Parts: sequence; structure tokens; C-alpha cells
Amino acid sequence: MRLVLYIVAGVVLAGCFTPGAGVPRPDPRPNLGQYQIPLNQRPTPTRRIPGEDLCRSRLFLGLIGQHEGGIVFATLPGRTRVFKPAELELDQDDFLQDMRADPPLIEVREYLPGQTLYTPAIRAVTRIDELGPIIRDRLTIELDAEGYVRSMTCR
Repeated sequence: MRLVLYIVAGVVLAGCFTPGAGVPRPDPRPNLGQYQIPLNQRPTPTRRIPGEDLCRSRLFLGLIGQHEGGIVFATLPGRTRVFKPAELELDQDDFLQDMRADPPLIEVREYLPGQTLYTPAIRAVTRIDELGPIIRDRLTIELDAEGYVRSMTCR
């Protein structure tokens, strides 16, 4: 019993004589004495699709310069719209036209998502300033007059 009391007293006295036992620990100054992860190594969530490229047009940039005959538009994911320069084959009286040049006409072909047909859902000739609303997740392919892909955007 005496041995137990000596052990307990020794532990208590040893706790009292350790350096800094009765003094409260000072709080470290901010950002000192602690490891700080460098800014370039801090984890950031990876975005799968950039906000400005919702239709994934960057994946199809390899199609630029390809002829439209070599592209299967029905296999492109999501909504796809194709622009191609067009002309109306009507006899127009040049005397009655304004002196201002009309905006160019374009042929618009719209392909719906999941469409398995090789024909477009909508095919129309319209003025370039009457294209309708911008849809950010719609892939828009612009062709030149010969049918080669000029640009790919989301609109």
C-alpha cells in the first residue's frame, strides 16, 4: 500500500516539475509554426465540362476542314445545327431592291438528340440575322460554300 502511495506521489511531483507545467501555452501567431500547403498544391475540384463549352465543341475541333459528306451528323451527341451559305433561286427585280445589301442567306439544318436518321429534322433557308434563340448546349457547325467545316461553336 505504501508502494502505491509512493508511485502516485512520484507521478504527481514529476508532473509539477516538467518545464512549462504551470504556464499556459501561448497561441501561435497566425501562419507561423504550422505547415502551410503551397497554393499550387492545394486541391481544387476538377470540372469535367467548362462553363463556356456545354456542348463539348472542343472535342470536335478535328472536324474543321473536313467535308460535310464525311461527317455523320446523326452520331454527334446532343442537338446539332448546321449552317451553310445559301441563295434563293427566285427571279428578283433589281430595280425594286434597296441599295443596301441584304444579309446573306444561310441554309439551316437541325439534328435532334438521339436521331438515327441521316436527314435533318428541320431544313430551312433563312436570313443570317433571323436565326432564333441561342441555346448554349447546342453544337453549331458552320460550313463554307463548298461544304467544308469552317467553325464549331456552342449556340
